[in-house]
Amino acid sequence: MLTKNPPIEFALYLDDSGSPKPSPKDPAPFFAMGGVLIQRTNEQIIKNLLKDFKKRWDIPEDTPLHGNEIRAKKQKFAWLEKLPPQEQNRFLEDLTSTIVQCPILVHACVVSRDGYLNRYLEMYGENTWEMMKSAFSIVVERAAKYAELHNGTVMVYFEAAGKKEDRLLKQYFQELRSQGNPFDSSRSEKYSPLSEDHLSRLLRGIDSKTKQSLVMQLADLCLYPVVYIKKSPNNRAFSA
Repeated sequence: MLTKNPPIEFALYLDDSGSPKPSPKDPAPFFAMGGVLIQRTNEQIIKNLLKDFKKRWDIPEDTPLHGNEIRAKKQKFAWLEKLPPQEQNRFLEDLTSTIVQCPILVHACVVSRDGYLNRYLEMYGENTWEMMKSAFSIVVERAAKYAELHNGTVMVYFEAAGKKEDRLLKQYFQELRSQGNPFDSSRSEKYSPLSEDHLSRLLRGIDSKTKQSLVMQLADLCLYPVVYIKKSPNNRAFSA
């Protein structure tokens, strides 16, 4: 007798980059939301790889691998500045190699601020959505589509930022499950949006994580090269 394989449990770890406010005065060219999609059964493999990396470089286990601090060589990674250039390169190569070994799918939605404002600000004015709503809806729905292709479901995790921001993300998630994709149906039809019934079945839940979460640290490290690939097309981290 044939038996169906049990559904695969996926987890989507999300970070964000830039301000989501649709302000013409904001100098940041992009807003992005994304990170890594993993199979739950691979979570411990990822944690072990990152723990081993920290051990190799004598990084305390409770020190997050924060991409901005690493790139700027500041705060808890100010010690990188004191290393010879060869050692600094070895650190970055080891970090890249560690990330590449992780069984992950890098997934993000990057929104051009100018493009967003040109398209929606005149049309909606003060009622223009924060870019977070658009980016979150797109990145979560596409993760759900991927999960469906692989007979799976998705749990969504985001980095806790504050009560207001956390509440908004949970609201967007619940609206996806109960109402489906929030975009204009005639414009989004070509993307074959999933119905609310589909989404309520595929999306298991949403919760926050702190910076201490190793997989959330990985989401932070992976989002940056995706955001800036247009600005830095020769980005080695993205290529890797």
